[in-house]
Amino acid sequence: MAGPRFSGTLVEDDAAPAPAGPRFSGTLVEDDAPAPAEGGRAHGGLNAFARGVVNGLPIVGPYALAGIDRADAAVRAVTNDSRYSDEVDAAKRYGTEVAAEHPIAETAGEIGGGIAGTVPMVLAAPAAFGAGAGGLLGRSALSAASGLALGGADSAVRSDGDLRETAKGAAAGALLGAAAPGIGQAVGAGARKVAEMAGTRAAPTAGMGAPAMEKLAADTANAGGTGAVRARLGELGPESMLLDASPSFEGRAQGLAVLPDTREAIVNPLRQRAAGSNARLGADVDTHLGPNMDPAAFQAEWQNAYREAVPPLYQNALGQPVQVDTSGVLETIGRLGAHEKGGAELALRRAWGLLHAEQDVPGIGRAVVPDRNPEALHNAKEALDSMIAHVQAQQGSAAASELRALSAVRSGVNDALEAQVPGYAEANRTAQHFFQQRDAFDAGQRLLNGGREAARPAQVAAATAEMTPEVQQAQRLGLRTEVDRLVGTQLNDRLALRKALMGEGDYNRARMGVVFGEEPAAGVAAAVDREAAFDATNRRVVDNSQTEMRRRAADELAPRDVAPSPADAVPAVAGAIGGLQAGLAAQAARLGIKGAQAGINAAGRSRDLARNRQLAEALTQRQGEQLNALLEAIGARQAAERMAGGVGRAAQIGTTAATVSQAERAKAYVPFGFLPARR
Repeated sequence: MAGPRFSGTLVEDDAAPAPAGPRFSGTLVEDDAPAPAEGGRAHGGLNAFARGVVNGLPIVGPYALAGIDRADAAVRAVTNDSRYSDEVDAAKRYGTEVAAEHPIAETAGEIGGGIAGTVPMVLAAPAAFGAGAGGLLGRSALSAASGLALGGADSAVRSDGDLRETAKGAAAGALLGAAAPGIGQAVGAGARKVAEMAGTRAAPTAGMGAPAMEKLAADTANAGGTGAVRARLGELGPESMLLDASPSFEGRAQGLAVLPDTREAIVNPLRQRAAGSNARLGADVDTHLGPNMDPAAFQAEWQNAYREAVPPLYQNALGQPVQVDTSGVLETIGRLGAHEKGGAELALRRAWGLLHAEQDVPGIGRAVVPDRNPEALHNAKEALDSMIAHVQAQQGSAAASELRALSAVRSGVNDALEAQVPGYAEANRTAQHFFQQRDAFDAGQRLLNGGREAARPAQVAAATAEMTPEVQQAQRLGLRTEVDRLVGTQLNDRLALRKALMGEGDYNRARMGVVFGEEPAAGVAAAVDREAAFDATNRRVVDNSQTEMRRRAADELAPRDVAPSPADAVPAVAGAIGGLQAGLAAQAARLGIKGAQAGINAAGRSRDLARNRQLAEALTQRQGEQLNALLEAIGARQAAERMAGGVGRAAQIGTTAATVSQAERAKAYVPFGFLPARR
C-alpha cells in the first residue's frame, strides 16, 4: 500500500513519497524529511526518550504506554484501512526496535518518568518517604516501608504478577527507600549551601563582613524579622539602638561588653545615652504636657489677677446708696435659736450681733437696730465665713449643728445682698470663678494620689466636664506641677517613676488622659516606658547584670587563641621508641605543626576580632540611614536564605523521589539469593 506507514510512535516511509506536512505519531510529531540511513527512522532517539518517560511512571507507566499504543493503532487502522490488531503488533515491534536502537535515550526517559511520577507522591506524603521531620533512622524506616510497597507494586505490574519478580522489586524498593532519606538530606543540604552562598554574596552587606552578617541575621530571625525590629525601634524613638530591639541583640551586646577588644565600643554609647536621659524625659514631658508652673508662681499670679478683677466689682456694688432688708435672715436666726443649745445657740447670737448696729433712731435715741448698709452686711458675711471655717475644723454632732446654723445664716445674707444690691451677684460669680481655679489647681496636685480616697477616672471626667475652660486649665497646671515633682524626685528610679505616673491599674494614666487628653498622656507614658527600657538595658549590659548570660555569650564570641595546645607528647614517645634521631625528627615536626597552627589561629583571631568590632558598631547604631541600610541588607540576606532553603528542599524532594523510583532498574544489581529458585 503506497504512502507512509505508522508504526508505534515513528513514521516509516515506503518507496512512494510521503504526503507533505507533519504527522502525529504516538507522542511525537514527525516531519516528512527523508529518513536517515540508520534504521530508516527519523527522531528515533526522541521517540525512545518519550516512550521511556511514559513507561517509567511507577505502576501506571506500562498501562499508560499500552494505552497510547492502542489509541495510536486505532487511528492508524482507520487512516490506513488496515486491521487494528496488525497496527497494535506494529506499535509493539516499533517500541522494541526503537528501544534497542536508542538504549540511552530510553533509559534516561524511564528515569525521568520515574522521578516525575514519584515527586507528587513525596510532596503529598513527605513523612511516608522520609522527607519529613524527625531523626534519620526513623525516617529511613518509614521510607523503606514505602519503597517496599512502591517497588513491589511496580514490579508486579511490569511482570504480570510474577511473585519472584514482585519480591525482587519490593526488596530493591525497600533498600532504596531506606537509603533515600540520607541521600536526599545530603544532596538537599549541599544544594542549599551552594544556593545560599550565591544568594548571600549577591545581597547587599551595608559594610558588614559575612561572619558579622550571619550573626546579625540569626538574631534578627530570632527577633521576628526586620519588620518586628523596625516596629520596636519605632516604639522606642530615635535614641534607640539595634541592641534595644530584642533580647537576642541585647544578649549579643552583653557578650561583647565583657570582651576587652569591644567593651568600650558597647559601653560608651550606652553611657552617653544614659547621661541624656533626664534631659530627654524632661523635654518629652514639656512637649506633651506643656511647661511646668511652680505652685508659688501660680499662687502669686492668681492673687494678682484676683485683686485686679474682684475688689473693684465689690466696691462698685457696695458703694451704691441702697438699703438691704435682712428681716428674712433675722427670722431664720430666731427660728433656729428657739431650738438650738450650746455652741449653735452661741453662734446664732453672734450672727445676730453681726447683723445689727447701734444707731440713732428718731424718737428713741441710740438703739441697736438691723444693719441695712450693704458694705456692713458684706463684712458680716465674711465674718460668718471665718466662723464657718473655724467650725469645719472641729468634729462631733455639736460642731455639725453649729455649722448648719451658721451656713443657713450666711446663705441668707448672701441671697439678700445679691437680690437687693445691683452688681453684687456678678461680683460673687467672678470671685467664685477665681476660687474655683485656685481649688482646681490644688485638686490637680492631688489627682495622682492613691488610696481609697482617690478619685476614680470616671469621677474626674464628670467633674472636668462641668468646669469652665479657665478652671480646666488651672487643674491642668496643678497636675502638671505634680508630674514635674514626681519626675524630679524619682528621676533616677525609672520603675518607681513609671508606677507613680501610671499608677495601679492605669488609673493615673486614665486621669492624665482626662486632664491633658489621650494623645499627650500616651506620649508621656511612651517616654517613661522608653527611658525605663533604656535604663534596664543599661543596667543589664553596663552594670554587669545577668552574669551567666554574659558569660555564655562571651564564650560563643571569644576569638580563638593564637597559641596551640601544649599537650603534645609525640616527640617524647618517638624518642623513647626510635632513639635520638626519631625524637629530633618528631620534635621538628611538632614545631612545624605548631608554627602552622599558630599562623592559622592568628589569622582566625584577626577575623574574629574584625567580626566582633563590626557587631559592636552595628548593635550600637541609632536610627538613621546607616541602620536602615543595615536592616535592608539583613532582610535581603534572609530572603536569600529562604530562597536557598527552597532550593535545598526541592533538591531533597527530587533526590528522594529519584532514589525511591528506581527499584525496577536497581533490582538487577541486588543479589536475591534468599529468594527461592523459580521452578
